[in-house]
Amino acid sequence: MRKKAVAFYIGMLLGLIIIFTSLSPLHLLDSAAAGILSLVPQIMPNPAPKVIPSLHEWRGSTGSFTLSSASRIAVDPSYTAQLENTAKVFQNDLSAVTRHTLPVVTTISPATGDFFLTLHTLDPGIGSEGYLFQVGDMVVIAAHTSTGIFYGTRTALQILLQDPAKTHIPRGIARDYPQYAERGFMLDVGRKFFSIRFLEDYVKFMAWYKMNDFHLHLNDNEIGGGDSLDWMHKYAAFRLNSPRFPGLAARDGSYSRQDMRALQDIASAYAVTITPEIDAPAHDLAFTQYRPDLASQNASKEFLDLNNPATYTFLNAIWDEFLPWFDSKQVDIGADEYPPNDADKYREFVNIYNDYLRSKGKTIRMWGSLTKMQSNVRVNTNIVIDDWNNAWANPMDMLQQGYPIINANDNLLYIVPKAGYYHDYLDTQMLYDHWEPYVFSLSDPGNGTTNLAASSVTPMSMPG
Repeated sequence: MRKKAVAFYIGMLLGLIIIFTSLSPLHLLDSAAAGILSLVPQIMPNPAPKVIPSLHEWRGSTGSFTLSSASRIAVDPSYTAQLENTAKVFQNDLSAVTRHTLPVVTTISPATGDFFLTLHTLDPGIGSEGYLFQVGDMVVIAAHTSTGIFYGTRTALQILLQDPAKTHIPRGIARDYPQYAERGFMLDVGRKFFSIRFLEDYVKFMAWYKMNDFHLHLNDNEIGGGDSLDWMHKYAAFRLNSPRFPGLAARDGSYSRQDMRALQDIASAYAVTITPEIDAPAHDLAFTQYRPDLASQNASKEFLDLNNPATYTFLNAIWDEFLPWFDSKQVDIGADEYPPNDADKYREFVNIYNDYLRSKGKTIRMWGSLTKMQSNVRVNTNIVIDDWNNAWANPMDMLQQGYPIINANDNLLYIVPKAGYYHDYLDTQMLYDHWEPYVFSLSDPGNGTTNLAASSVTPMSMPG
């Protein structure tokens, strides 16, 4: 259950404030956020609107805001440059939901029926992605960043979509902010190609629910393909297509630099980060078919030979070419399911690419493998672990060693249709009833072998 903040007892006599004062919407929001009305009893009971994720804090008034043909999207002139693109995205999405195409105007004096967007707020508690959402004769959305404003517009759209007339929002004040910084989804475009249009639609789908990280697994191969004598002809795919590596990109679908630019432009407008993953030194049949001399000499041909200096020369060239394609501050090097009997070389590989990519201004993420890959070689703890399997990377083990981890547990969160060993569809009822970011196993209810303490999960950091 979400906690209620004492300072949010604010919206109950909103109508009386408007009658007896001449405060602007900006002053009203700042006064409310500061808790000036915190002791006013609740007497006007609009229930909290149903949105996903649910609002952190809500105080209802009575009646509703009404969208009309005269309504506008009004942008605070002090923040036009920061909010112009967000306002345009809201304009387009509002038209799709309500069939009303509202003009975007710049004004400090919004009128009845307007949506007013501003970065003027003195409330530090909403953080960099939170927002204040005041609904009266107009809807005022205030935040510290354009991302916060964007999330406020998603709340408005979700509420309007549920209204039969697509024009009403219940009056009241919300103070909303995400509980967790990382809210992501990974798609395996390596084993199955998805068009750029599909990926753009997924960005918008994620943004609707205020998710912020879209992880693209850009290379992989059929399971066991590297164990076959016919490994050169088994299915494998690398999805980035550059003239620097002619013939490397998959024939059944790939992405150009222009494709990735277009996708990231959409993602930026929708407050989503595209996190690229180039998986090595395993799952690399696409690389070893392209460069057979780099294949392992004593294991599956989907493994790169970490004893061969040419492997590192090749991967350096791969990252040098494709890293500039992506805006994200963090990239994923994969690093999962390499043979445990070569753990020393594997761990050295991880450290090498942590240093290499940091020298280029990036931090890295990797699949959790360090519990199974036992070695005296210590891997740097400034790497984020996508903890996908409790045997390969025990969450408690990773936390005790000092790694930041993302819960990507395969048993609970993977969808691999028709595989037989993962879900065809997510068990959404189970997740709703039992899952939290610190839960890695439903059979470990708090005995500390895999599941973490709730207090170990880092909430959203707040400014100041």
